[in-house]
Amino acid sequence: MIKSSWRLLTGPPQRAAFNMAVDEAIAIAFSEGKSPATLRFYQWSPPCFSIGAFQKLHKDWIAALENQKLTLVRRLTGGRGVLHDNELTYAIVAHVKNPLFSNTIKGTFQAVANGIITGLRPLGIKTLSISQNRPARSAAKNPLCFDAVSWHEITANGKKLIGSAQRRWSTHFLQHGSLILKHSQAFIDSNCDPGFPLISKNQITLSELIPELPSDNTLIQHLKTGFETALGINLCHGEISNDEHNIIERLIREKYNNRNWTLYRQTTEQC
Repeated sequence: MIKSSWRLLTGPPQRAAFNMAVDEAIAIAFSEGKSPATLRFYQWSPPCFSIGAFQKLHKDWIAALENQKLTLVRRLTGGRGVLHDNELTYAIVAHVKNPLFSNTIKGTFQAVANGIITGLRPLGIKTLSISQNRPARSAAKNPLCFDAVSWHEITANGKKLIGSAQRRWSTHFLQHGSLILKHSQAFIDSNCDPGFPLISKNQITLSELIPELPSDNTLIQHLKTGFETALGINLCHGEISNDEHNIIERLIREKYNNRNWTLYRQTTEQC
């Protein structure tokens, strides 16, 4: 059986607006038949705080983030707030009717979780599991992504290791998620109001589960192998295309650097 080939994208840490624009640009180009199915791994510099596409801003968030000197960005996907610092983020763009994903939201989350958990197993983590339940209604109202575990998210020692969110269209989907490597030192050293935490107590980091963190390249290689094994695909290193670069520049200008999008979900083109 011939395995399908996907593009693998990696690169240096980037600012929030660029990272979010890249994910959306890949989805747009894929929908136009200009880009292949893609798995991307990336990091953030400087640290930032992202909120879900439809999430309402807590009245104290802006002041708390400014106190932390953290950039605020609104994602294209749903879900709730995540502090992005000392983490490895993944993003996947593929066809919704790809047989690997069972043509359902649950099937997509399950397949992605299988790829991640297969990639993490060689690190020797004994307590990894995949949740089969949605969060209770009260937990779902919490403003932080890691406060509640939804179906097909990965936990360890009863706490959430990876938070994920998805956006689906009629033909394709974008899913991305955060694997926290270690606690944010910027947050630990801060004088942030404890009444407004940016990190959930239900969050666990990879450094708490293994004696020593692997290098970023080693971790990406493990996850690459995990996705290839679990999904039966070949991941080939690629680059962002010229078409995608043009879309990225537009999205940064019109959306992800736009305060109206961040605060009110409005852009110059009303995306």
